[in-house]
Amino acid sequence: MKSRRSLFVFSEMKRRSSRWLLIVLLPCWMIAFTSSLLYAQRGVYKATITPHWIDEAHFWYRNDLPDRRQEYVLVDAQHGVRKPAFDHRGLAETLTNAGVKNARADRLQLEELEFDLPGESIAFRAAGRRWRCGLETYNLRQLDDSAHTDDAPAKDPEPESLKPMGAPRRSARNGVETEIVFVNPTPQRVELFWLDGAGRRRSYGKLDAHSKRRQHTYAGHVWEVVDDDGATRAVFEAVDDSRTAVIPARPVAPQRIPRERAPDRRGVSPDGKWRALVRDQNVFLQALDKEADGEKEVQLSHDGGESHFYDRLEWSPDGRTLVAFRVEPGEQKQVHLLESSPDGGGRAKLHSRAYPLPGDKFAAYELNLFRIEDREQIKPQVERIDFGRPRLRWRDDGRRFTYEKTDRGHQRFRVIEIDTQDGAARNILDEQTETFIFTYASAFGPLVRYIDKTEELIYASERDGWRHLYLVDVERGEITRQITRGAWVVRGIDRIDEDKRQIWFRASGRHADQDPYFMHHYRIDFDGRNLVALTAANGDHEVQFSPDRRFLIDTYSRVDMPPVHELRRVSDGVLLCELERADIGELQASGWIPPEVFSAKGRDGETDIWGIVCRPRDFDPDKKYPVIEAIYAGPHNSHVPKSFSASRLFSSLTDLGFVVAKIDGMGTANRSKAFHDVCWHNLQDAGFPDRILWHKAFAAKHPWYDITRVGIYGGSAGGQNSTGALLFHGDFYDVAVSSCGCHDNRLDKASWNEQWMGYPVGPHYAQCSNIENAHRLRGKLMLIVGEMDTNVPPESTLRLADALIKADKDFDLVYLPGVGHGDGGRYGERRRQDFFRRHLLGKVQP
Repeated sequence: MKSRRSLFVFSEMKRRSSRWLLIVLLPCWMIAFTSSLLYAQRGVYKATITPHWIDEAHFWYRNDLPDRRQEYVLVDAQHGVRKPAFDHRGLAETLTNAGVKNARADRLQLEELEFDLPGESIAFRAAGRRWRCGLETYNLRQLDDSAHTDDAPAKDPEPESLKPMGAPRRSARNGVETEIVFVNPTPQRVELFWLDGAGRRRSYGKLDAHSKRRQHTYAGHVWEVVDDDGATRAVFEAVDDSRTAVIPARPVAPQRIPRERAPDRRGVSPDGKWRALVRDQNVFLQALDKEADGEKEVQLSHDGGESHFYDRLEWSPDGRTLVAFRVEPGEQKQVHLLESSPDGGGRAKLHSRAYPLPGDKFAAYELNLFRIEDREQIKPQVERIDFGRPRLRWRDDGRRFTYEKTDRGHQRFRVIEIDTQDGAARNILDEQTETFIFTYASAFGPLVRYIDKTEELIYASERDGWRHLYLVDVERGEITRQITRGAWVVRGIDRIDEDKRQIWFRASGRHADQDPYFMHHYRIDFDGRNLVALTAANGDHEVQFSPDRRFLIDTYSRVDMPPVHELRRVSDGVLLCELERADIGELQASGWIPPEVFSAKGRDGETDIWGIVCRPRDFDPDKKYPVIEAIYAGPHNSHVPKSFSASRLFSSLTDLGFVVAKIDGMGTANRSKAFHDVCWHNLQDAGFPDRILWHKAFAAKHPWYDITRVGIYGGSAGGQNSTGALLFHGDFYDVAVSSCGCHDNRLDKASWNEQWMGYPVGPHYAQCSNIENAHRLRGKLMLIVGEMDTNVPPESTLRLADALIKADKDFDLVYLPGVGHGDGGRYGERRRQDFFRRHLLGKVQP
């Protein structure tokens, strides 16, 4: 039904396949990124290097080249020498003489390749047989396939196997160093992706059919194996010790497999004499020593009840104290999803679940100690934990423990120590701020890393205006050293070497002549001395270390420059040799145009704002092109791509005759604290003053960039942003398409929104609300929402629609039965394209 006030479009889309579900459940800011990775790097060669380390100083790798050609390269890392791994022509001739058909020097299909450098020979599998070839004479002989011959190097025994997890999820970042031995017994090549702390894929190259690779990693890191068709073969999670990951012949069904957990024995005392339990909301001890005389059961607490019950019991390592928390439950308020068109038909289904919103009452945990010897109950004089659940970390003496406390609103963060003998409490760390402490930095990892050997900790803080690392003396309860400093940002800790007292970390912004978001890698001592830059070139960097970490392969690229691979020495970061430069000749010949990188001054006239512009394939500088901005201004990260991709970014719109821009304005992360603080109590800002200045600056240099016709679109937080463009900046933006938007921060998850909008809920929430400001709408707006959105409740979009109707505003609403969080898939994309064509190009027909 079409009316003057609104247009409701009910799609016929349903959840027809698990693949569709996977796509729509992805956060909108990840959809374009993930889908681009699913495309093979068509027309791109030597974009990745997969090193096979022979010993501590030598490795080989294979380059895949145009026309299905290949070459094998051997590297002497100690001397920085790169050369062909062997005489390709000589080996091909030798194989041909041995009866191997189609053995070509530039297409040697060698599997299970192994080098014996002292013996100057290689072993490999070709044409279904195992061979050994001397590299001086190129004499070839067939090996017994059932076992190694005496002169073949012995293989290390394979470690225990990992079980595939099923569904991908983001990596933890606090595990110990370990490795996974990936084994690919299938006839198809696969690609290995590490899933970072935000769940984003990071390619670690291809693994050939019938081959294996030892991959350095960390316990808790998640690895996804993808075949050439883009299907996920398996997902593995690294554990503390080395394991084998055997890649299955068929993709693993997308089901969640529970992680292995050790039996929960917290209820049993360390000496095995008592079991602690909760009964009738109170804490009891039951004697487990049947031969002992005396009490069989002891009630330790008497103040538990329905409204304040005991939970989370934990023994001290010395068994002298039992820790318990008396819990005041939070409000279990629910959100509801109405599935209008369930599979199989029948009545609509109501799905309800607990979903805390900003300002809701959370569960509060009151700390209690029970001394077992005298049955004394102690209530330490500390505030209750009312954000998150308590996690204890015991000191070596077994008497004291620490826990971390983030206050509601994220304006105070503490590490608190408790002495179980008397309940004394002290703050080891206590940071407070007028805006927010960035505790939501999931891609960064935990703010606190404990140093077991010396009773210290490494703390990441923005106390000096930039995120840096600090050394804290736990015993003294004070910061003893600022480890890193300067007008740049530590982006993550990769490794802490307690013996050498060194930190290996990632950072951005140290190079004044580079994009401040480019990731670089460093090492520094605990005392802040001996900062070593492990990478240097102008680009976004990823590194692979040798097994003993003496060398690294540095791969860097930009959106407008294909990858370059360098070998560097870890001790001082010195370049040893360049390994490869990616070849994109075929890609460029196909008409691929790289994004254009551009920076302009922001609202303060000093700060550089960075973004990219993607042009149409048939770009003509003498024409004028309407502009569409793809926006996602979520403050938890920065969002403009920085590394090379062979995909044609935003091609669904550039192919229609639009230019598309993506910008990181103020209020997003990975710059200074002041840059980030713009979002505080002010998510409606979304960096728009900076974005508009950026557009104007680019248009001043490029007459074809027509800012008299500007569209904008985004999903989730980007859905809030794109609608806000028309509400608060309708004098610049003309058309917006908003998918699955969080249109009022009071209607979205508390954990995310209270980080930026604060606690308690105040009038600033209403000031930032699209719903409260619906009457301000100017321009053309399309809203897209899936009725089964489990991330942002769909009522957020529907209430905006209600407010727009009440304000007598025209808009379009695309309502998607059975669809979750996303942009509506192909149907939503077509509707978005048509909407922009109609209102920016004046073309009505699809």
